[in-house]
Amino acid sequence: MFTLGKLKSLPPGTRIRKLILILHKAETDLLQGKEIDENYLQSLILGCEEDFPGTLRDYVHMYTQQLSSGYSLRRYLNMIRQSLLRSIGSEPSEWDFILPGKENLDRNKRTIMPIKVFLEDIRSPYNVGSIFRTAESFGVSHIYISDQTPSPEHKRARKTARGCIDVLPWSVSSLSEIENEEGIFALEIGNTPIEEFHFPSSGIVLIGSEELGLSPEALALAQKGSGCVSIPMAGAKRSLNVSIAFGILMYYWYSQLR
Repeated sequence: MFTLGKLKSLPPGTRIRKLILILHKAETDLLQGKEIDENYLQSLILGCEEDFPGTLRDYVHMYTQQLSSGYSLRRYLNMIRQSLLRSIGSEPSEWDFILPGKENLDRNKRTIMPIKVFLEDIRSPYNVGSIFRTAESFGVSHIYISDQTPSPEHKRARKTARGCIDVLPWSVSSLSEIENEEGIFALEIGNTPIEEFHFPSSGIVLIGSEELGLSPEALALAQKGSGCVSIPMAGAKRSLNVSIAFGILMYYWYSQLR
């Protein structure tokens, strides 16, 4: 156990980083149902508060009082840890969050829907991982990716997908390999509004590059199939991140199938 005396002997910057690691471990243990020494953690937090930003010191004392009335210990620790991270200029990425332990997913628990996805030349591994995570949540049966799309095995894609790559089947494919599939349609701006679109009962949605959208070949394939769908927007930019747009589309398609 890292004592308060040892923590106080460290330089201020190192001390804060070490405290962040200790709090991270405590949160993880709480999430896993392990017992933690609340008094020990409280002594470390109060013993280092001279290094905290002023607003955080106020929060520490406020939440310390609330703990005795049933306030969530994990929420208390998380608030302090995230505040300390901001104080040293270290903003967290999404995969740094301590979430319920679902990295090792059981594919047998999946409800499979008649939904497939083709990713044509997506450039960002973060977007690939995010799309996999959303696709898994809505029961997608298979994801095809073009040879210009980052592999789902890319470390950044894996981090963002949070285990979904291991339970959702995928393959590297070309448009020609799926052209005879039923229910092919595309997500592309300037087409049928999503609330008016009749999603196929079984099919493949084509999702295009963040920069260029879908290729003419992909759009032609969609027009021969079930058509193209768009998400109406009101903003000046009228543009969404591809993984966000995919999430909206999946909700509508899944809802119609249900």
